[in-house]
Amino acid sequence: MTGHLSHTPPTAGGPLSPSAVPTKVPAGEALRNACRYEWRHLTALRSTWVLLAVVAALSLLTGPGLLIDLDRTRTISAAAMGDVLAWAPMTTQIPMLCFLVLILGTGPVSTDLVRGAARTTWLAVNGPRTAYAAKCVVGFLVGAGVAATSAVVGGVSAAVVLAVSGAPQPSWSAVLVPVLRFVLWMGCWALLCMALVALMRNRTLPVVVLCLWPLLGERLAGLLLGYVPGLGGVGEWLPFAAGRAMLTDASAFTGDERSLAEAMVGSDLSAPLALVVFLLYTAALTAAGYWAYTRREAPVG
Repeated sequence: MTGHLSHTPPTAGGPLSPSAVPTKVPAGEALRNACRYEWRHLTALRSTWVLLAVVAALSLLTGPGLLIDLDRTRTISAAAMGDVLAWAPMTTQIPMLCFLVLILGTGPVSTDLVRGAARTTWLAVNGPRTAYAAKCVVGFLVGAGVAATSAVVGGVSAAVVLAVSGAPQPSWSAVLVPVLRFVLWMGCWALLCMALVALMRNRTLPVVVLCLWPLLGERLAGLLLGYVPGLGGVGEWLPFAAGRAMLTDASAFTGDERSLAEAMVGSDLSAPLALVVFLLYTAALTAAGYWAYTRREAPVG
């Protein structure tokens, strides 16, 4: 990664002064400057704050939502509470929070490549490589931060409702493990959003793919692969099959809940292995997005 060159224009007709000699900004400082640039751009948008307000409001409803089928004589398991705080990925196949973070995840790259602001961004932050790296850093932290905040707010809301209703509290220390996986998953989701926009140079198509592929496309692909000799187990290793197994550790459930969890997850991968597989898919797609973003000519706005 090259450093940023800056200089002070020389006085007209005079020789170059020492201050006019280009200076090289270290790569680390250039990245920090680019991250600040991305953060200011993100926080300047009204849609960002509207979205975060919606996430906060929905997180507060976590506790009241437990009252729908709450059994006051039975302790909620840590795995079940983790699924609730992770916006019910066992039921919806991916966290419902993903559909909101799509807006934040696809915005930074699409603004550059689709709306023609790339040249301005690259000049401001020392080129496309630094720009993409900063988008990844800020995107990951925003995705993970939104997930962590929503989990904390939802956890407090759930604890208050359980206390008021007289129901036993789950083992909150055990809930921390699935919540941490959820936070990491959401950070990776933001990277996937940006990478697909960079690869497709479009904002709408990646949104459609990210909505339909985890829910329908991958299940169908796994089913079709099952008819091919020798590929019956490949479906368990597909990106979002691994992602589901990462989010929902079926082995942590018991009885009928475990049978349901295994059916909904659709993968026998252990949670730690699934985490590694999902991270590898994320890294590969992010690298492909980096290649696409830095190799293609930016459109003129």
